[in-house]
Amino acid sequence: MTNYAPEVILECSLNARDLGGIPAAEGLRVQSGRLIRSGELSRLSPNDERYLRSIGLHTVIDLRTDNERELKSDRQVDGVLYMHLPVIEGLLPGITRESIEDPYKAFSRPDYAEKLGSNGFAVMRSLYPLLVESDSAIKNYSRFFRLLESSKQGAVLWHCAMGKDRAGIASALILYVLGASMDSIVEDYLLTGTRCADEIRSATEACREFTNDDRVIESIYWLNTTNEEYLAAAFDTMVRMCGSVGEYIRQKLGVTEERKQRLRRNYLI
Repeated sequence: MTNYAPEVILECSLNARDLGGIPAAEGLRVQSGRLIRSGELSRLSPNDERYLRSIGLHTVIDLRTDNERELKSDRQVDGVLYMHLPVIEGLLPGITRESIEDPYKAFSRPDYAEKLGSNGFAVMRSLYPLLVESDSAIKNYSRFFRLLESSKQGAVLWHCAMGKDRAGIASALILYVLGASMDSIVEDYLLTGTRCADEIRSATEACREFTNDDRVIESIYWLNTTNEEYLAAAFDTMVRMCGSVGEYIRQKLGVTEERKQRLRRNYLI
């Protein structure tokens, strides 16, 4: 894919986008208005609600923890089914957003700062395997595919907090099943870092309230952005577990060849 720049479709989330138009299997493309990825929906505006109604949104899949949902509950749209599929259980700095302070204020303490140092990149690369190998991830990404399979028309939206990691893996998995190239999958994943660059910089600088250690500030930046190696760590883990990404999706998530073809018939044009 080149010049991939889907429009921002929600005012409440710079990271919200329709996967429609992405090249997939057999020269087909992902159908527009069917598969939507986003950040959390606590600030859903009237314009956002009108847009979601216009595409026939019927299911929202929330991949966050219980605490994240309590902190910033989705603003609900009448007639939409809300499903909670927590990919991660508990606080995981860099992935979950349990509160503004939880991960970052802790890093300002000397013991945390010493451990984190300038290793935020390595920390994130070590966390991404958990998004595909933990029991909660396997169970809930499997449920994610069942929900997508049951949708015959209209839109399904999935999100985590920022729409970066858990939602990013969900997007990568469905795009892989639909036959998108790895280049296209990576390009969609990295777009989050581009779209949210200002937000990432602001969040990083806000952490100076807790620490003046530039090494820690740099690490916090790496906790908040995307990087191709993070996604590669998740895919490498799938290969290690099952021999290939396709076998991981079949063995662990239960997406058989028959189900894969059904998903392609449903979401490709």
